[in-house]
Order: sequence, then structure tokens, then C-alpha cells
Amino acid sequence: MAIRFVLYLLFLIIICFNSYSNVLYEKNNLIITDIDIKIYKKLYKENYGNDIDQQNAIKDLVLIQNVIENLEQNNSLFIEKIDAELFLQFGREISEDQNVINFFRFSKIRDEFIINYFKNRLSASEIENEFKRLDSLKLPISLNNCLVIKEVIDLKDNKEFINSFISNLKNSTKKFQVTINGIRHEVCLDNLTFNAIEQFIIKYIQTQTKEEFESFVYEKTKN
Repeated sequence: MAIRFVLYLLFLIIICFNSYSNVLYEKNNLIITDIDIKIYKKLYKENYGNDIDQQNAIKDLVLIQNVIENLEQNNSLFIEKIDAELFLQFGREISEDQNVINFFRFSKIRDEFIINYFKNRLSASEIENEFKRLDSLKLPISLNNCLVIKEVIDLKDNKEFINSFISNLKNSTKKFQVTINGIRHEVCLDNLTFNAIEQFIIKYIQTQTKEEFESFVYEKTKN
């Protein structure tokens, strides 16, 4: 619901200011205006949590447009599959502005590399090594389904918890357990903590797939 509201606001910006836009980039039939930049910056901030400057926003928009154009011409079935997923997630109104749908198309393409690595290549030992880089990972444990917290312990080096977390991610479940002094305990994770750990793993996978993804992107844009 929140995402649809954001999209609605973006469409209002497009309608209200489109007639006042200024061209900032024009090359090879691709035109980028200041309104395109405003929309992209807003999408970037809302989805990645960071600001992006105008120069990098233009660079991203050129890259995104070229990749999407190439796929539309050479792999239209892939784009149709992505669009079907986006329509299901956001509704067809997402297609009302090219910047918006292309932003999410590109994000979906990036996600394909992350998902493939996670499903087929990620090993527990990789995540164990990443967790060791943390100062600590203090989490509450319980003996009665998290109704009462027994204590808070550091699990950054606990292989059982790491394997449990990865297994839950792969199976879309949230039942985390560890064995302490021979006794089975539940690890109590609220949504905020779960999402933080999940994002920590995703960032690692993004780093691991960065070169592969960039090769894919620039292969699509080299012409």
C-alpha cells in the first residue's frame, strides 16, 4: 500500500511539472530531463535509503534505458516476465511512467543475479566468515517460544544459528534455534532485526555478483 502511494505521488509530479521540464541529456535518441532526474532521485532514495547526485543519476538513467532497450529487442520474453511480476506486485499503474517501470525492471534484473547466487552458490562458510567481521550479534534466546527471554547472547560465531538463518531464508520461514549447553533454545528475532541480518547477507551477495552483473549490463550497452 505504501509503495502504491509513493507511485501515485510520483505520477502527480509527472503530471504537474512535465510541461516545465528542461533537457539535461540528449544523445542517440535518448532524452533525459530534470523531471526524469527528480523522479529517479526519489525512487533511489525510497528504495536504497541513500541520496544520489545529478551526475550519477544521469549516468544510471542512460545505463538503465540502454539495458532495457536491448532486452526489449533481444529478449522480450524476459521483459514480459519481469513486467508480469511488477504488475502483480504494484499494479498496472506502475507502467504509466517509463522512468518508474524501468527503475523497477532494472532492480528486478539485479535481483535475479542475487537470487541465483543465493539459491545455487551461497555456502554457510561464506556467511560465517562475514559474520566474523561484525563486532557482535547479540540476540535474545528463550525456552518457551519467546514468551520469556532467558538471556541475550552473542551469536556471531554460532554456526548453528547461521545455518538456521540461511535455511529459514531459503524456506521463507522464521523458526530460529540454537543449542546452548546441550539445551535447545529459540532465537527471538523481531522484524527489524531479521531484516537487518537479511540485508547484511544481501549486501554480501551484491558484492560477490557485482562483476558478473556489470559484465551483463555492459554487454547489453557496448553497442
